[in-house]
Amino acid sequence: MRFIITETQYKKFLTSSSKMSDSIKNYLNTYISNGKRKIGIKSRNYGNLREDWCVKGKETITAVYYFENGEPIQGNLYVSKSLIDEIQSFFSVRKSYVIQIIEEWYDETMVPEFEKIIGESGLHITDINDIEEHDCISEPTKPEGITDEEMIDFIDKNTAYRRAEIIDKIKTGERDLEDFYLDIVDTVERKKQLGF
Repeated sequence: MRFIITETQYKKFLTSSSKMSDSIKNYLNTYISNGKRKIGIKSRNYGNLREDWCVKGKETITAVYYFENGEPIQGNLYVSKSLIDEIQSFFSVRKSYVIQIIEEWYDETMVPEFEKIIGESGLHITDINDIEEHDCISEPTKPEGITDEEMIDFIDKNTAYRRAEIIDKIKTGERDLEDFYLDIVDTVERKKQLGF
């Protein structure tokens, strides 16, 4: 069985679809305006970039941009199931449609803004996944008075690197000690928060 639609019906469908898409994007703009962006720099993300959005105490959107030889190769977007459910319920639309619109919105609106902030270009979203939201993880800070030895001890205790490897990475300039320490503090906090 084939359905034939007239040009008028097709235009009406496109217009309503476009209005729905615009409404959801406006909703997302309002939603994100109440959030706080946390930027994960390349030196703390194995040469990749990351941005986490904290809204009302919950981390609800995360984008990770992967690089190879200094060039962006892909971008993964993680959106909380509760945000997707909220939009789906509010607009009475299918989950797949919500996900498509969120990916479109992020690529068109948020990625260019992020590129300006960090001075990169060519970033894009290639994949989107839904995740469980969790409490926001604050920006790691270096405790006042902590010594280089104590930072090295912390890295040694919380990674698979041997002490000699850690020292070698710092001496050769591959890693900055403070940056390395803060990277591991963030990783430890994420594992504690997310359970893996």
